[in-house]
Amino acid sequence: MAVLLELSIFSIEGEVSKRSEVASVILALQKEGFSPILGEMGTVLETQEMSDALRAIEVANSVMQAKRYYVIAKFDCYPQREKMIEGRVERVLKELRS
Repeated sequence: MAVLLELSIFSIEGEVSKRSEVASVILALQKEGFSPILGEMGTVLETQEMSDALRAIEVANSVMQAKRYYVIAKFDCYPQREKMIEGRVERVLKELRS
């Protein structure tokens, strides 16, 4: 099974820039064995099970030190597939070129 998770998590207080919060989340995910891919509006990672994707959200949540923060999580679950993230962008770009 492949579970893609796109996660955005940030405080709604303090500094306008959230880069240090994002960096903390990325480092925590990496420390827990995930391979997050940083995007402009969120971080994407792939797991084999939904429980692992939910654990990634828990890891990100544990890093937040704000009194109030916002979380957006989107999932793409595909039971008959593995390594869904590999080549996904390249396939779309190929389609655009044809």
